[in-house]
Amino acid sequence: MDPLAPSTNFHSLSLKDLLDARDTYHWHLMNKANVIGTAVGGYLIRDAEHKPEAKQDPRTFDNARVRDTSWPCVLVLVRNWVEASGFGGDGGRFAPQDMVPKMLFMPDGRMVPVCVVQVSPAEAQASAPADIRWPASYTGGGFPLVVEAQGERRVASVGCLVTDGHTVYALTNRHVCGRPGTPISVPTRNGDRVIGQASKLQMARQPFTDVYPEFPGRRTYSTLDVGLVEIDDVGDWTSQIFGLEGTVGPIADLNETTLGLQLIDQKVTAFGAHSGALHGRIKALFYRHKTLGGHDYVSDLLIAPESGGASTGPGDSGTVWHLPIAPPHSKQTVLRPLAVEWGGQALAGAGGKRLNFALATNLAKACDLLDVDLVLEHNDGATPFWGQVGHYSIATAAIDAVADRALAALLEANKERISFAPDQLSADEIHARLANGDFVELADVPDLVWKKVANRVPGGRDVTTNTGPEHPTHYADIDRPGPDGRTLRELCLADKSQLSVTAWQAFYNGIGEKDARHCGLLPLRVWQFFDAIVAALQAGDIARAVCAMGVVSHYVGDACQPLHGSMLSDGYKDRAEPGAKTWPGRGVHSTYEDKMVDRFSAPLLAAIGPAAKTGAGGAIPAIANGQDAAYATVVLMDFSARTIPPAEICDRYIALGGGTSRPVVQGLWDSFGERTATLMGAGANLLAAVWSAALAVSGVTLPAPEAFSEAALAAIYQDPDFVPSLTLDQIGPTLSATDAAPVHGRAKLHAP
Repeated sequence: MDPLAPSTNFHSLSLKDLLDARDTYHWHLMNKANVIGTAVGGYLIRDAEHKPEAKQDPRTFDNARVRDTSWPCVLVLVRNWVEASGFGGDGGRFAPQDMVPKMLFMPDGRMVPVCVVQVSPAEAQASAPADIRWPASYTGGGFPLVVEAQGERRVASVGCLVTDGHTVYALTNRHVCGRPGTPISVPTRNGDRVIGQASKLQMARQPFTDVYPEFPGRRTYSTLDVGLVEIDDVGDWTSQIFGLEGTVGPIADLNETTLGLQLIDQKVTAFGAHSGALHGRIKALFYRHKTLGGHDYVSDLLIAPESGGASTGPGDSGTVWHLPIAPPHSKQTVLRPLAVEWGGQALAGAGGKRLNFALATNLAKACDLLDVDLVLEHNDGATPFWGQVGHYSIATAAIDAVADRALAALLEANKERISFAPDQLSADEIHARLANGDFVELADVPDLVWKKVANRVPGGRDVTTNTGPEHPTHYADIDRPGPDGRTLRELCLADKSQLSVTAWQAFYNGIGEKDARHCGLLPLRVWQFFDAIVAALQAGDIARAVCAMGVVSHYVGDACQPLHGSMLSDGYKDRAEPGAKTWPGRGVHSTYEDKMVDRFSAPLLAAIGPAAKTGAGGAIPAIANGQDAAYATVVLMDFSARTIPPAEICDRYIALGGGTSRPVVQGLWDSFGERTATLMGAGANLLAAVWSAALAVSGVTLPAPEAFSEAALAAIYQDPDFVPSLTLDQIGPTLSATDAAPVHGRAKLHAP
């Protein structure tokens, strides 16, 4: 071997070598008729099944990949795959000078391989938005941002939280934010909510050599497209990323000394407001996506979707892609924030297959140029389905508490339809299951389906947004004094016959509440479900019975929360001045039941099961019919109010200063956390008793347990005639014989 011969050990080439070669030959390559772009990366070697006998198949991103033996190279992207015979001659499609060379020779003797890849530009692959249930509480990365501009509603994604040391911002794209001061909103269960305004801290493009001073890039711009949203209330935000499994770790600090080809073909993951969970691989670095005015524009990363997975789409702009790292001796994945998506490129490979590639900016460089740091460990105990954590865990504990073997076997077979299996009751599992599927676990159908408008969510029962007959079924202000000073709770506990539609209408009429939309009827809703379970069992419709058993768990879960049974559900509203929009304790409901339960979900989940097993709530009244089930629900609501008096929650919230800050949430947990777990355990015990009593009343012997499909159960709960949502003046005819007669008008209040 001639020691002076040029080296063919291309593995020694660095990223800087590749960029040197690309910069030297870029204009030469881009003037070839078939070339549409260039990038740098690893040489793509075709899959074995794509190796033909006679000639090479077109090399594409979806039939070739980087191997351990792949060389560093300059990637040249072409519209059409053309064999050597297609250049020049009588039958040639292109002139000889249009052929892409296999090697680039540098003036100093370096040789850089060229890898040709067919990636014809194509129309973007359209997809419907993912069916994602956005919470009403904490906001974080992955959430949608809404901007109204020029008469249009524009939606993008929150990337992450950053700070300049004084102010916390939500990071997204500049083209999303608009001009400084533009109001920015997020959609919640209760409609759009303004969360801040566009900051003046924005970037569009920068000279490539200003961003990467050690890399060559003549007449080249780096596309940054990063903008910040100045947040109004940082207490409403979490640094966790919605829908992703793992813990967010430190930013991946990519710069000239750390950015290398080791990133090529690495798995990355993100959560976009449009597409939901996204998984991809980095296919190239510094992809040239356009030329304008004699300048090139490059994107730091080109990310391809995983085969068979979701592709990025409109509305995902601003999403932060993460590098998942599995630390040794740990089961917990660490997500290293890597790049912020600012756009997409639809490329067609062999056979016309279209893939939407994500174009993304190095997040570390963007933060450096904006002089901000990534925010970590802010409300980091948050899960994106906070309210559901309580409902799901109560349902799971109740299944474990059922004594009847046949019923326990049926519920166990459908546990993952009703709730989540115990080993899945974690923030990450709830993220993944709810964020990616059309089916809603039965325990939260009332909130996530029935409180929606039907033309937006199949099965929705709202007449207009946040207005419909389902809403008053979730509460009952049974501590509100009547004309004689006694409350509904006192009346019903003293005389079970007062637990009827007639008596409750008379009570509400006596206190001047004539609008049925404001007459809470939670115990009567449990009665209605008890009857529905019995009827389904007697009809032999076990799937319908299971569906009703799963959904009623939500209402029992509401009953064991003190504020669902109190006129102080959101503070001392009765102390508000006429026309005032605030009052002492306003905001306590969401802070206690949502943010506190969410932030401390881990210790709560660990305590609910043991609390149920130790008989939390005491003896449950005998249940022989629907009215008995309603009475037992009132007993649970009474136990909840005595264990944690609503006034005590409100007073503590006010003393802590109100709001949603970390000290306030911590203070509520310190005061009420242990007792809250006790109440949830009591709720699980009542739920198990309701299920068991319904089976006993039905007189049915259950068949062998069957696991029903998600589609079958969804068809049941999407039916408006399935345990219909009714207000107090409508529900009477649906209840069992003890109160079956329709009620017309309002009766006068009778003493027990």
